[in-house]
Amino acid sequence: MIYVVLGMHKSGTTLLARTLHESGIVMGQEFPAGVDYLRLKYEARWVQEINDEILSADRSVYSLKVTSGLLPKSGIDQTTRDKMEMGIREANQRFKQWGFKDPRTVLTYPFWKEVLPDHRLIIVYRDPVEVWKRYFNRHRPWQFRLPFDTWCDYNNLILDYARYSEEGEAICLSFEKLLSGRSEWDRLKQFVNTELIDVCDKSVSVNRLSKKDRNSFAYKLMSKLAGQNVSRILHKFDVLCLQEK
Repeated sequence: MIYVVLGMHKSGTTLLARTLHESGIVMGQEFPAGVDYLRLKYEARWVQEINDEILSADRSVYSLKVTSGLLPKSGIDQTTRDKMEMGIREANQRFKQWGFKDPRTVLTYPFWKEVLPDHRLIIVYRDPVEVWKRYFNRHRPWQFRLPFDTWCDYNNLILDYARYSEEGEAICLSFEKLLSGRSEWDRLKQFVNTELIDVCDKSVSVNRLSKKDRNSFAYKLMSKLAGQNVSRILHKFDVLCLQEK
């Protein structure tokens, strides 16, 4: 089986990819053992390079500016399609269970879907205020809305993919719940039918909000400033997770 991890930047895709990889679902072949978790993103190089080609943007481009607006209007050329098919064929020949993760695959997934054989989606979403905090010191003040706008761009696409998936083809997970309990991990274990190795290090999660933080005035203000569109999307994810239980 092939598993495609989909999620916005800073939303837990690396945690999921590392868990899957160390549990025997191969997410790439170039991950050296013992590398610091914060520096290794568990992204297969061949997938990264294909996403670079599709979006005409390599990984040096600021991630918040890599949006659906970069998608080619006329689709992908045959050369790119051939590279996708070759990578998939080689992985299928080598591994019984494998997958890939690159947050930009949220944008390019429709092209991947055209060439992928039977596969499943592992979706993860994160509180937009937490995502905003991860970017807060990395963009200029007049770009205040950029993290929220990009969060909406990615997660609207993800909701569409989930909506049109057949039963059993996709699972939606909350990043906050992955860090705070076992229920999400138990759901994932059942979905992939594989014993999962616990790689979760709660001390690594940067800018994770506590219950006290969520009840603070600052959090409530940021949630309000995020806008109704952000709130609606977050609510749809929460409902989707409840429906899967």
